[in-house]
Amino acid sequence: MIDSIIWVFNTTTFVTIQPKMADKKALIIVTQQRNKERVDFPNESYSLKLSKLKKNDSGAYRVEIYSSTLQNPLSQEYELRVYEYLSKPKVTVGLQNNNNGTCVTNLTCSTEEGEEDVTYSWISLGQANNESYGGSILPISLRREKRDMTFICLARNPISSNSSNPIFAWKLCKGTTGGLATSGIFSILLSFILLCFLALMLIILIIRRERRKASIEEKGGVGTHPEILSCSPPSGETLEYDTIPHLKNTIPEENSLNTLYSTVQIPPKVEKPHSLPELPDTPGPFTYENII
Repeated sequence: MIDSIIWVFNTTTFVTIQPKMADKKALIIVTQQRNKERVDFPNESYSLKLSKLKKNDSGAYRVEIYSSTLQNPLSQEYELRVYEYLSKPKVTVGLQNNNNGTCVTNLTCSTEEGEEDVTYSWISLGQANNESYGGSILPISLRREKRDMTFICLARNPISSNSSNPIFAWKLCKGTTGGLATSGIFSILLSFILLCFLALMLIILIIRRERRKASIEEKGGVGTHPEILSCSPPSGETLEYDTIPHLKNTIPEENSLNTLYSTVQIPPKVEKPHSLPELPDTPGPFTYENII
């Protein structure tokens, strides 16, 4: 006669069962509330069925059967492994080394689900006999005549498998076609240097032109213009006068009280024509004041 059955997950009691008696039904006690909807014992048996499995459900499950007729309980242990369906593998390309037309690099295959119980293999297409390789890392060494090859990574775990997108060798080893990649980089670099040189020359020419323009404007704005006095003579008189230039002398402010005034009087030269009546000999004074 069985008294009780206990299911243990790792070291924690998972389910306790008291078998049914003639006068009562079986009593099932699930210790964790979150597991009540996932636990089932089909066909009124005591075999545990766990649904909606998660990754953290992996581990050791042990059943212990207690009976008054047994000195020690009967025990049986089970190992549960929960696996996820694999997503499409991702392939990354390592550093490339192109030497004498040979491309050397590594291809690495990986999945989002991690490495637990996942095996990797490679299929190489484009040869007479398609070849396969094991491992997540595939070292390749290709010459130009083999650039039409294609590589595919296969990932497997106990419940699923998936393959990567094809990897074309000609995309990996573009630099093996006679150094076209190197020459292209050199051409771009040379063009950049030439553009920088032309831009520098243009800037220098603009600066020189602006300096020359400023110098011409500065020279054209500096000069001395003499002041010429003009005066209409009295009727019937002809005046002769001298030109007195305007002197620009700066007088300090402290001598502003000592101002000197000068008067210049220019006598006129009178011509007496025979056809005109004789005019009185009255000088026509012309006065110019120069204030210094």
